[in-house]
Parts: sequence; C-alpha cells; structure tokens
Amino acid sequence: MIKKIKITAGVYWIEVESIGVKILCASPNDSVKYMMKGGLIQNIEKDGISLESGPNYILLSDLMIQNSQFSNLAEFPVLQMLYKQGMIIPNHPGNNGRKPTLIGSVEQVDIQMEYIYRGNYGLDSIEEIMQAGIDKDYAKELMDIKLKFAFGKLKKSHELLDKIYLNDHKVEIKDGLSIKRISTNKFEFTYNDSHVKVDLNLDVDEEYSTTYHLGLTNFRREYFSIIHTGEGDGWDIKRPCMGSIITFQGKIYLIDAGPNIDATLNALGISVNEIEGIFHTHAHDDHFAGITSLIQSDHKLKYYSSSLVRASVFKKLSTLLSIEVEKLDNFFDYIDLELDEWNNIDGLEIKPVLSPHPVETNILFFRVLGDNGYKSYAHLADICSFDTLDSLESKDGGIGISLSKIDKIKESYLEEVDVKKIDNGGGMIHGIGSDFSDDKSKKLMLSHSAQPLTRELKQIGSGAPFGSIDILIEAKQDYSYEYANNYLGSYFPNVPRHWIKVLLNNPMKLFNPETIIIKQETIPDSVYMIVTGNVEMIHTQEGVFNILSSGAIFGDFSGIHATKSPQTFRASSYVKALTIPASQYLSFIRENSLYADMEKLNDRRSFLESTWLFGESISYAQLNKITHNLIKKRYQAGEVIDDKCNTMLKIIIKGSIIKYLDNKEISIINAGEFIGENLIIYGEMSNYNYVAKDNCTIVSIDKQFIDTIPIIFWKLYVTNNKREKKFEN
Repeated sequence: MIKKIKITAGVYWIEVESIGVKILCASPNDSVKYMMKGGLIQNIEKDGISLESGPNYILLSDLMIQNSQFSNLAEFPVLQMLYKQGMIIPNHPGNNGRKPTLIGSVEQVDIQMEYIYRGNYGLDSIEEIMQAGIDKDYAKELMDIKLKFAFGKLKKSHELLDKIYLNDHKVEIKDGLSIKRISTNKFEFTYNDSHVKVDLNLDVDEEYSTTYHLGLTNFRREYFSIIHTGEGDGWDIKRPCMGSIITFQGKIYLIDAGPNIDATLNALGISVNEIEGIFHTHAHDDHFAGITSLIQSDHKLKYYSSSLVRASVFKKLSTLLSIEVEKLDNFFDYIDLELDEWNNIDGLEIKPVLSPHPVETNILFFRVLGDNGYKSYAHLADICSFDTLDSLESKDGGIGISLSKIDKIKESYLEEVDVKKIDNGGGMIHGIGSDFSDDKSKKLMLSHSAQPLTRELKQIGSGAPFGSIDILIEAKQDYSYEYANNYLGSYFPNVPRHWIKVLLNNPMKLFNPETIIIKQETIPDSVYMIVTGNVEMIHTQEGVFNILSSGAIFGDFSGIHATKSPQTFRASSYVKALTIPASQYLSFIRENSLYADMEKLNDRRSFLESTWLFGESISYAQLNKITHNLIKKRYQAGEVIDDKCNTMLKIIIKGSIIKYLDNKEISIINAGEFIGENLIIYGEMSNYNYVAKDNCTIVSIDKQFIDTIPIIFWKLYVTNNKREKKFEN
C-alpha cells in the first residue's frame, strides 16, 4: 500500500496512491530535477491544460546541513507544486484548494516557511523597499509590480503552505497515513497494516550530487572574458542553471551562484579561494542556492549588487541560515552598486538595471576599456517577455507601472553590447528570445530554458556548451606567476625580494584530474604550491579527507626532511602548481633563517591541517597566522576546563573531555574536536561545563584570528546546530 523509492543519497519518495499522497523526503539542491529524471514528475494534460504531476507533501530533514550541504532547500519543489502543478494559479485545473504541505520539526518547518515566502516575494512591503534606499514613489511602483505577479495579493506563508509538526509521537498525515520519528532523520510511515522506514542521514562519504555530468576543463585566465557555466534553468536535468564567470585582469568573478556551484567550479579547475566576488541578479534558488558553498572560503567574498537586491537576498539567506542579517558580515564584504550608472570596480565597469520580476531583480551590464575602445557583456537573467511587460501597465488608476517606464525597460533590454546572454525561459515571469530578433548586439546567447531551441530561435541566438569562453580582451601575460608571487609574498613578508624570485623561477606544472601528486609513504622530491585548482589530501588511517585550494603548499615538511609523506595528495580537478625542488626549498628556508620557526610551527600546523575544522580550504598564510597565535595548555584528569572566556575556541590535541549540563554527562569530546563554538558565533557563554576525562592537551585560539574566515565560522555554526539537535533528542 505504501510505495517507497530511493531518489538519490538521503532522498526518498513515499506514495500512497489510494489517498493521493506523494511525499518528497528531504529536499536538497535540485531534488526537483531528480524527481523529473526518475519519472516521478511528468507532463500531463487536464481539462485541455498542460501541467505537471509531482509531490504534494515534503518531509524535511531534521538536520538542516549534512556534510556541509543543505538538506532542506524546499523552494523549488514548492514552486513546482504552486506553478507547474497549478496549485496557486486562479482557475487552473491543478488548483483544487489543496496547498503544498511541509512535514518536520517545528524549527525546520518554520525556517522553510519563511525562506520560501522570501523566495516567492522578496521584500514584502513599501517600507522594506524604502529601507533599501528607494524613494517612496518608486517603491510603490515596485510593489505594484509584485502585486501584478502575485495575482493581486502577497499571500502569507500559511496561505501558501500547510504544515505538520512532528514530535515524539505518531502524527497523522492524511486519511490514516501516519508518520513517526524513530530517531534523528529516521522515520516510519504507517498505513493500515503497511509499514515503511526511511533514513535521511548521509554517510560521512556521501553527498548530494548533480543530475548531470560536467566534463573537467582547463582554461586560461584572460584579461576580460566570459566563461559560460550554465544555460539551463531550475527544471533542466541535463545542464546547470543560467550563470557565467567573468575573468578580469586575472581575477575571477561569478555572475549568480546556482545549485551545485561547487561542482561547476571544480569542473573548471577553480577553487573557491580564487574567487574575488559575486555579481548577483536576484534571490531565486536557481541563482542563489550556491551561495551556501561560496561561504566555505578562507576569505570574505565581495558581494556586488544594487542595495535593493542585496536587501532581498540577505533577508532570505539569513532566514535560511537562522542567523541575523548582521552576521552575514562574517561571510561577505558587500559593495552596493548604483542603479542605472556605471560603477567602476578597479577598471571593471558594471551597470545594474532593475527588471520586473516577482522578487527584486537587476540585470547586469559589464564593460572594460581595451585598445580599441570598450568591450561589453550583458547578463539578462530572469527578464520579462515584452508581452508580460505590456501587461504590467497601470490602467484606469489600477496597480502597475507607466507606459514610459515599460518602454525604458525594453530599451535597456535591447542595449547594444558585444556579447549578451538572454533569459529565454518563457511563461509568466521569463523572457522570450523572439523579442530580440532586431537586437544589434554582436552576439546573442539564448539561455535559462530546459527546452531545445526552435529553428526560429536558432536564427536569433547562439547556445553555449559548458565551459565555453568568449574572450573580449586577450591577456598578454600569464597570471599564474602573479598569483604565485602574491601567495609567496604573503607567506614570507620579511624575506628579501630576490629570494622570492628564486622560488618563482621554477616550472608551473599542470596536473590532470585524478593524478596522484604525492603518494602516501613516498618521499617527495619537490614542494608544491597550488596556483589554480583543488587537491585532495587523504589520510585514511586518521580518517582525514580535506580539500586544499589555491595558495596551499604541500610536501614541504616531508620534502625538506626527506621523510615519507603521511598523506596522499591527489588532483580533483585540473591543477596548476608551482613545483619547487625540495633541495632548493630547504636552502631557501636555511638562508633566510626560517628553519627554527618552521620547525616550531610545523607540528601545530600539521595538527590543524589534520582536523576537520582547519584542514579544508585554508590557505598556508591563514594557517601560519593562526599557528603563531595558539595558546597551549595541559590539563590533568578531572580538572575543570575553563570555557568562560568568550573570545577563545579550544581544540583538543591529546586526550578527551566530558561535557556536562547541570552535572549530567552529555557527551565525550575527543582529540581533534573542539569546544566554545557558541562563543565565537554568538559571543555568549555556554551553560555547559567541561572536565578532562584523562590527561589532555588543549590549544586555544582567540576569536579575532578566525572570525574573518568564513569557512571556519560556517563549520562552527554547523557543529553548534548539530550538537544542539543531538542534545534535544
């Protein structure tokens, strides 16, 4: 009576056909695409109207995050129900009065309700729009546009969705079908005499993957170029969502960050630490969900958009992360761009222009001055068709915008540039390529659709395979050595310049994906510094698997001591690395009197690298800064560990400690783990007490050395959530 289908790792489909219940269990990145690929969502026709089938309930994961990935991103599954199935569309055959229903813990259901609401509408009042720097008259016009798209009313979360809270008891879903939580992320469904269990937990080596395969690509960093990273939409099972990457003077900038952006970057041989910043169009998940991967960097990324779009995006992101908007400063340095003006960012000029959409949206124009004048690119994500724009006109004093504003928007869409990428998604809220048949731009690209281009559209615009590049201004230099020079300068700021040049006068070697660069238990004859790409560091005996990104140095200690490497280092993408003979590196260390300091710091740095908290995506320079400021202390068995200083994070080097609450033992924390994360995140003293279980050694790190490293803040936040959830259960 109960049908159970595994969709992908940690995601299931539960169906009871006789009562019309279809439940998506967990909703990570692209869960809609997985249902489409598996035939669980199909095109059907009802009353002469084409629509889709699909789920009508979503069971949320108890854990918001697993293995650094979000388990609950229910916006697109809900949008599929509301618009593709037609549950919210007036006079639609799919609108039978039922609403999408979220099932789960109070915390997760409430988070998703608010996050989906913000994803559907963005800023929800004239006052919120004005707080983003928009004058009152224009704010009213923008609100009128929202109301047009929302069929005249912004519906509150409870009007859009139903909810079922889970507790420790059996709860009825519908007509005798019930659910009970057995333990964290483990549930049992019961219907009559049928019983089915689902386990939404990911194993330590599992992850939510993509429905498509991306070939690995190696590309040259140009002076000004556009790399095409996605031409699909949120429903395209074969391609990433619409997005691009700009390279300018060797720096890398993202335009939007759709789901699985980490897979996109790795396929291109780009590490998250190479990214200078992101230019953002709007907050819908197919352009937004990848931000959760971008915050896992060792430096704060620059966030560029209009203040209006930033306000909308940050409200949604803070809701999803369950942290205050102000704490997003731990992840981003935001730079607000003036609308309808050219904003100069170190020679890269950007002009954002507002475009009508259900949420705050700006399209983006870029230009760079070359030897033959400006070269330009336009990114027109989630625009409107001209017919839809015409329907927004205010008539007889009703809601909407003036005809002159509509004409101005059309004029901005048709602005002539060298390369223009256009939303060709169609439907109620997207563009259509035929509107651009007379566009004078040198190259038009039709994007943001899961449908193949018709013959007519092929005559208007081009397509773009993943990783293809439009070079607008070619670079006359290899930026790889500039990157290497900057990294070495930050590692050795007091070393004479001529010694840095000695190291730079070595080959830049390219390693193919999946190549073992240093094998465990071998003596490396070279020291490597990653310039581009990602390298896996694997130590199976210690259970360590981390990703090293651009700027990381590896093989140094084993190389200069001629000892066997305890880890294996393996390229996970195309990797370009400065390859320094170990003998030369040893001479460099000795001649500059760095040996004693290196010996002193190596043990501490090696320990940090072996931990989950510090082993991934932390540059050599950041690790050195942290290791210089560690405070080590030994505790005897039974001794109380003082964690009442709200500026210190404590990591156990040796031994273990017991965590107590009101004299009740909560858990054991072992070597490599840490305490005090709540002090770093919230600046509050905990209610827990800690006692050394045996003789142990602990290092403390002051907040000031780690709270500007997004990936550390993020991991502390994830761990705090996980520990609190475990304690609640």
